[in-house]
Amino acid sequence: MARPYPSTTRATNADRTAVLTLLDAAFADGQLDVEEHDLRTDLVADARTLGDLESLTSDLQDATPPRPTTSLRDADVRTDPAVRRQRFLAGTLAAAVAAGVAAFWFVGQDDADAAPVAAPTATADLDALPARVIPTPDLRTAEGLTQFIGDYRATFGDTVVDVLYVYDDDASVYRALPREANRQARYSYRYGFTPYGDVETRPIDTPTVDLATIDLTALTRVLDETPALVNVPDGDITVISVEDVGYGRGAAIDVHVRNEFDESGWLRLTPAGDVLDTYPFGG
Repeated sequence: MARPYPSTTRATNADRTAVLTLLDAAFADGQLDVEEHDLRTDLVADARTLGDLESLTSDLQDATPPRPTTSLRDADVRTDPAVRRQRFLAGTLAAAVAAGVAAFWFVGQDDADAAPVAAPTATADLDALPARVIPTPDLRTAEGLTQFIGDYRATFGDTVVDVLYVYDDDASVYRALPREANRQARYSYRYGFTPYGDVETRPIDTPTVDLATIDLTALTRVLDETPALVNVPDGDITVISVEDVGYGRGAAIDVHVRNEFDESGWLRLTPAGDVLDTYPFGG
């Protein structure tokens, strides 16, 4: 019987194979077109968690989200850590039983009148093994942005975006399709990337921004100072956007702040962390 895990649990190869089967079936019965099928199939291989996989099938009919089980295909058994751990426990139990039987035999040889020694019974609660959970830091911090950029590189093979919007625990990114610079796709991110919306036409000369050029240390310092710089006391950062703003100004990072009184302001800075423009509340 499958054992439920939280969506942040690491996915296995068996889970990925199950999702590929669902995507193929959805393509065959017309739920997905060619581009949608290709996009989701590409993301399956890079899915890190069960939540990543579930997001690829949650809008499909008859799509059952993957859940890890204690049985995997033979091809996965040799490499899956959970299976190796279970086999180790099973081996330990078998060794304990064998030792008990051996002890009983020797005692019987030494003293035929002695009371028989019962073989020990050992049990292990495999369900008590801890789930592997991925931490989810606030994306508006250096830790969160570092994780986002790392996940982005691992998923897409580069750090180039058309536009990026970052919130507290999710983000939205636009980028060109692989090998199709005239097509733009949007992905939502919540510690894993999911295609969102339709693929659209993209001008070939659309400017891009390389996230690797952002000085995260300098950016974090400015983020801490932004509420004061834009005259929004006790303000929270609502969104951080990254894009080429055009007019020869190149890549820029916009930081928007709002407080409980709906006072708001924002500023623009370079990837190096230099403030370009400030738009304070009441200013």
